[in-house]
This record gives sequence, structure tokens and C-alpha cells, in this order.
Amino acid sequence: MDGQSTTGTPAGLFRRLAAMCYDLLLLVALWFVATFAMLPLTGGEAILASSQGLLGQLYHALLLLLALAYFGLCWTRGGQTLGMKAWRIRLETMDGRPLRWGDALIRFTIGAVCLWLAVLGLWCLRAPGWTWRDLAGAALLLPLVVNLLWIPRGSAGQSLQDLVGRLCVLRLR
Repeated sequence: MDGQSTTGTPAGLFRRLAAMCYDLLLLVALWFVATFAMLPLTGGEAILASSQGLLGQLYHALLLLLALAYFGLCWTRGGQTLGMKAWRIRLETMDGRPLRWGDALIRFTIGAVCLWLAVLGLWCLRAPGWTWRDLAGAALLLPLVVNLLWIPRGSAGQSLQDLVGRLCVLRLR
């Protein structure tokens, strides 16, 4: 803990989404640096698994590991990412202790799976006109929507990934 006290009230959906947007900008900046470092290995070509083979797959694994490292380090060292610090919220376990790496991995994995399914769902919904593919796309969006909308609906203000990991996101005074 960093000495700041919590109000005991859960952070609302708006604060969480704002912190996520802030963190997304920082994460994209990290990914730009990693991509820039990889470009000499491909001769300046786009890094795709289809054209670069194993190097492309390693690149995508590197991006995922960078995201895990950013969130995991921030969550286990004080319970706050930079976006969470800006919006004055902190992540901790239900008993008030900082997260361990296992807790961070569970939270990250659930969030990443929800986000990946939503991206696939949006990809399915991109074509004009209604097809069964659109129904599948809408179904793939549901886990992320339910995860986020559970925050204002739940009694403790937790998302589904908070419930699974037995975590809470609290507002700071």
C-alpha cells in the first residue's frame, strides 16, 4: 500500500473505463517501441504470422507478454497502473492485501479473453446486412459487456473478473 486510505466504496464504471483508456494509450506506446525494435529483423516489413512465420508468432507473444508485464507489475506493486493512479482507484484483494502474481494472472487472463472475444465479435459484425455470422458476433461481445455491466449492478461494485479473483477496485480519498 502507498499510505493512501480508501473510502471503502467501490470505483464506478466510468472511473474504471477512463483508467482503462489511459492504460491503453500507455500500452500502445510500449507496443510501438517493441515493434520498432523488431523491424530490423524483418527488413522493415509488417510483422505478420502469415508472412514472417515463427518471427511473427514470437512478435505477437512478445506483445502479450508486454501487456502482462505492465499490468502484473503495476498491480503487484501498489495495486495501481498509471491510469488507475490518475483516476485515483486501487486494486486489492477482498481482505485488503496487495495482489500476488497469481491474482494478477487470473485477472489479466479473464480480461484478455473477454477483450479477445469482443474483438472477434466486432470482426464478425463488420459486413453489412444480417446473417448468422452477425448473431455469432453479437454472442462474442456478450462476455465483455456482461463483465463491465456487472460493476454497477453488483452489490459490491465488482466486475465478473473481480468476483472470480476475489478482488475489489476501490476509490482513493
